[in-house]
Amino acid sequence: MQNAKLNPTYLKDYRLPDFIVESIDLQFELSEDKAIVHSILRLCRNSIQGKHQRPLILQGEQLKLISLQMNDKPLSSNQFEISPTALTIPDVPEIFTLEIVTEIYPHKNTTLSGLYRSDSLFCTQCEAEGFRRMTYYLDRPDVMAPFTTTIVADKTKYPVLLSNGNKIAEGDMSDNRHFVKWQDPFKKPSYLFALVAGNLTKISDSYTTQSGKKVALEIFVEEQNKNKTQHAVRSLQKSMQWDEQNYGREYDLDIYMIVAVNDFNMGAMENKGLNIFNSKYVLADEKTATDIDFQNVEAVIGHEYFHNWTGNRITCRDWFQLSLKEGLTVFREQQFSASQGSPTVKRINDARIIRTRQFAEDAGPMAHPVRPESYIEINNFYTTTIYNKGAEVIRMQHTLLGRAGFRKGMDLYFERHDGQAVTIEDFVAALFDANGFDLTQFHRWYHQAGTPQVTIKEAYDSKLKQFKMTLTQFTPLTPDKKEKKPFVIPIKIGLYDDEGKALNIESKQPIHQTEDGYFIILNQESQEFVFENMPIKPVPSLLGNFSAPIKLVYPYTESELVLLMTCDSDLFNRWDASQRIGTMAIKALMKDFQNNKTLIVTSTFIEAYRELLKQKITDTALVAQLLSLPSFEYVGQEFSQVDVDALIAARRTLIQGFSENLEEELAQVYHHSHSADDGSLSGGSMGFRALKNTCLHYLVRSGAKWLNLASDQYKNARNMTDRMGALSAINHSSSQLRQSIFDEFYQEFKSEPLVVNKWLALHACADIPNVLDNIKSLMKHESFDINNPNKVYALINTFGMANPERFHDNEGKGYDFVADCVIELNQRNPQVAARILECLTQWKRLDSHHGALMKKALMKIESSGNLSEDVYEIVTKSLSD
Repeated sequence: MQNAKLNPTYLKDYRLPDFIVESIDLQFELSEDKAIVHSILRLCRNSIQGKHQRPLILQGEQLKLISLQMNDKPLSSNQFEISPTALTIPDVPEIFTLEIVTEIYPHKNTTLSGLYRSDSLFCTQCEAEGFRRMTYYLDRPDVMAPFTTTIVADKTKYPVLLSNGNKIAEGDMSDNRHFVKWQDPFKKPSYLFALVAGNLTKISDSYTTQSGKKVALEIFVEEQNKNKTQHAVRSLQKSMQWDEQNYGREYDLDIYMIVAVNDFNMGAMENKGLNIFNSKYVLADEKTATDIDFQNVEAVIGHEYFHNWTGNRITCRDWFQLSLKEGLTVFREQQFSASQGSPTVKRINDARIIRTRQFAEDAGPMAHPVRPESYIEINNFYTTTIYNKGAEVIRMQHTLLGRAGFRKGMDLYFERHDGQAVTIEDFVAALFDANGFDLTQFHRWYHQAGTPQVTIKEAYDSKLKQFKMTLTQFTPLTPDKKEKKPFVIPIKIGLYDDEGKALNIESKQPIHQTEDGYFIILNQESQEFVFENMPIKPVPSLLGNFSAPIKLVYPYTESELVLLMTCDSDLFNRWDASQRIGTMAIKALMKDFQNNKTLIVTSTFIEAYRELLKQKITDTALVAQLLSLPSFEYVGQEFSQVDVDALIAARRTLIQGFSENLEEELAQVYHHSHSADDGSLSGGSMGFRALKNTCLHYLVRSGAKWLNLASDQYKNARNMTDRMGALSAINHSSSQLRQSIFDEFYQEFKSEPLVVNKWLALHACADIPNVLDNIKSLMKHESFDINNPNKVYALINTFGMANPERFHDNEGKGYDFVADCVIELNQRNPQVAARILECLTQWKRLDSHHGALMKKALMKIESSGNLSEDVYEIVTKSLSD
């Protein structure tokens, strides 16, 4: 068979739908070997298109058509045409009813798109184009209709039957079957449709809105997991309250349901009134979930709830506008999460994603703007650019407008567009109209790809007491080859004297001031800012709180960075300074490696951190971040071409030198944090655990004598966070202790799939010589199932994305292994195959030796044949010149 053919869809070709769906009535008859789907569509020609006689074209894939009627009359075979992707009826009246019956096979659906089986459950995933795998329909986001759904199934096997909206009828039928009928009063696109059938336990609670309406909250899980939902319920209640208080948005239905499923390609899906979640983002208790798991559950619960207004009530006109709902909702979720814990640590985690994965995406073959102009497979555009960079673009508008101005714009957006499918231009227009702020140039962030680099030259005039900064922005070319015009870039700034005391900011040029601080606005290719009354040359704190998704180049000295790391009032920039110090040290060690010199960590680097460890910083979670040295991916962004061996050797040397030289201080911090941790889920206790486990990681690296401390922590742990901290600390050791504790851990938790996934991920990221052999063995282990996305991501994707020391094997074995996995998953689950392929797309940014080996692995995938569109698009773009 031939590979998929590139058939791009272009934004410029968008046209309003020729037909409107006034309503849709669905009935699903579920059985073990098939499902029969009855669909009744009430349609009319779209009058906005003017009078036309265009045919009705409904999308459909992998469907068996059983019957087709128009206005109660069967259509003969010469009255319609069926292709592998569509049903076309050339001659239809102005207003008509269409009845379609299709047969589908959920138990064979390994793509997990459309209706499929997850263990003993039936469930759906319709975003982006899964609905067409169940019935023929106008499967596009700008076709919105009210849905009524009836589900029929065996009552014993499937006592719980769920869909969107409110339950309006239920009853028993013959042959031990029963039905439930659901009605969603709000118009929605087909991608928000949901169905679940199975034997599930319901956990019930409620929430009373600010207007006094009581909303039923129901979470459905397998019986054995019913005691792991309390945190999810609390997170949902907090999310509902937060959205009311911060955006004035109340929930609109009588019931809000969440279902946890084990087989799911993504994190969760915001289907109206019936969210379907990957179980890892619902289930959590202290025995099986880490602190990070608890935080992730809270964040994803919030994210999907916030979609009710930014995604459901107002949706995107077409998939080019995907960031309209995802970028905006990620930003809202980031605000929510920051309010629930350490805002600085939350911001650090957000920025780390941008600086590693998103910057790499901008520099790679799949680079695209926040609003792309074309796509081949829409599933390939659920990216960090759409989600995370899209959120940063929203954040910059929040900075420019201020909190009150942004809220004013959001209120107008909700008022204008409730119930509509809209564009990014509609959103920006609402912000502009509410504030009178011209965002025309700013809009370039939506349609220009690439990461801007801002280079700053400084000069100090001691006589005039002036400090001058000249800022120049440049954005490298991306695969679209389009020249980049200047962006609008807000750069938060602070100025310090040589003792770390903040200086007043006075400038000849306009400075943007908000409740969040002072900002210089760079909107030209080059601009000069002059600061007055500077008694000495100041140390500038730049890009505070990561105010823009850019790379910033400033000629900091090591001493200036140490001052910022220990004194900056912008806590994010303390972390940023620590990363710059670490990166500077790694780059120096890389140069020594390339010159065949002995690698030695400098005493100034060690002393900077020794002083840091003496400071009394109340946010212990922040201290843990300050002690986390830059990752391979983070430092790799400093180079147009990465010397892989030099970078790996330099990082290993720095980590080892850090661990050995600060052993005493790290031990003191470990024991203090261990004593201060009360074992609760409070922010303070989570911070102590984060700091303690960071120190333990370094201590075990410093010498084998600390293995017993890790072993004791594991045995005496009161929660999964400390167990995983101990396991992570010994993970890179080749001692027999590692194997025995790992085996013990598996035996204790082998009936807990989410915990087993953590165990698999630890194996995958171990920096030990035989790691790849271990991974291959684990693929045959009882704990692994290649049809389960969570397990694939835990074992295979973790190896490719989080184990650079072993993935970048000098013989290319790591690349070849991932290529083989992509080939195996290509037809089984194209979305998952495409996701694990990401680690093979950066070959042009590696040194010639590793780059050639990675390219060879890509060519192996290309030549395997029968590639899905998901995989083919990424492979061909990666291999193109």
